[in-house]
Amino acid sequence: MRNNVIMKRLIFILMLVPLLAFADGSVRYWDEGALRWSDFTGNPVMKTTPTYFKGRLVVKSEITQEEKSRFNIETTVSTYAFAEMDKTQSYADTAYRSSQMLRYHQLQFDLLELMRRRLQADLNTGMTGIEADKRVAYYQNLYDGYIADIAKRTVNGSNDNRLQEEEYFVRKQLDEFLLPAVPEVKPGKFSYGWYIGTGALIPTGEIADAFGYAWLFNIGLTAGYDRLFLKADISYGQPRLDDMRGELFGREKEWAVNRYANQLSGVVALGYRVLDTKRFAITVNVGGGWTNYAWDVADFVVNTDNPGNNPETEFVRNSEIRRNTIHNFNYMAGLDFDWNFHTVVSDKPFFLSGRREQYTSSLRLSPYFMHQKYSKLSPQRSGYQVGIMLTYSGIARALGLK
Repeated sequence: MRNNVIMKRLIFILMLVPLLAFADGSVRYWDEGALRWSDFTGNPVMKTTPTYFKGRLVVKSEITQEEKSRFNIETTVSTYAFAEMDKTQSYADTAYRSSQMLRYHQLQFDLLELMRRRLQADLNTGMTGIEADKRVAYYQNLYDGYIADIAKRTVNGSNDNRLQEEEYFVRKQLDEFLLPAVPEVKPGKFSYGWYIGTGALIPTGEIADAFGYAWLFNIGLTAGYDRLFLKADISYGQPRLDDMRGELFGREKEWAVNRYANQLSGVVALGYRVLDTKRFAITVNVGGGWTNYAWDVADFVVNTDNPGNNPETEFVRNSEIRRNTIHNFNYMAGLDFDWNFHTVVSDKPFFLSGRREQYTSSLRLSPYFMHQKYSKLSPQRSGYQVGIMLTYSGIARALGLK
């Protein structure tokens, strides 16, 4: 497998340039050797500019996917920078095709190659996607600025002494700044991240006789190594009390003051990612779930002053409002279904790792259940709480060489 990957990479490097060059004959790469006047195939467009060289930086990537298992594909990316001449936009009036003018345009091409090597050094840090495009634009603009300065100093190549000075300067830099080897870059095994979203927690069994479902706000943190993930989150909601006059603690006439209780839930779980592809991931989680219910209660007595026997005023509060709470920690299990919709590479190294990071955004659907048992209630109540969360998840991994 490894030998096949190496062979593919060698073929890519050796064949890409000539294949692209001969595909339509409109492009010449710096690696192909010194410029010739026959490379300038465009038609002159300005009488004030009898010769013109059009150069640009381009980036091409080779993606290698190695199958680690049936449900896991490891992807590595090798990104290559090229200095290319657009032959169709480069032109030269035959009356101005002198050896000195050809040297001037070769100087422009050499300077473009120097920008290419600097760009390649940046790409080798793991820069991809939008950040790579920004870096291409940066060095292209830098090149355009240098070319304008050289044109002024050499009077568009006509001042031979100044031209020789610029040639020496650029060639010296090319000799000192060799084209760096292109490494394979991939995310590291350690990861960290966060998630935030909303969902519902639905009680079942005996618990459902006292509390309705709760619409939750959820936020959590996660840390991982390879396929193992540890996550912890907290959720808040307000479930409906199905029976405000229910004597949940067995105390006569102790009833709820408000229709809704406050519910605080937390989960600590260890997960294993059973499926991990470019776009989708599935993680199985097991751990512990904690749930706390709190609501206001008071003592009520029969209202002896109730003209018309109004049922709404049949009872009146006969004590101060107090807070009742119940909580329990028990086992839980669930799944995380992730759809990875966006991946970027940080522009600057992370201050802890000192390396740039790959940040993956995903939309996560998380069904789960928790077993709960509330012994403080009278009678004791137990059952399962079934939840489902829809969250945004962000996971960061430091980039490193393969």
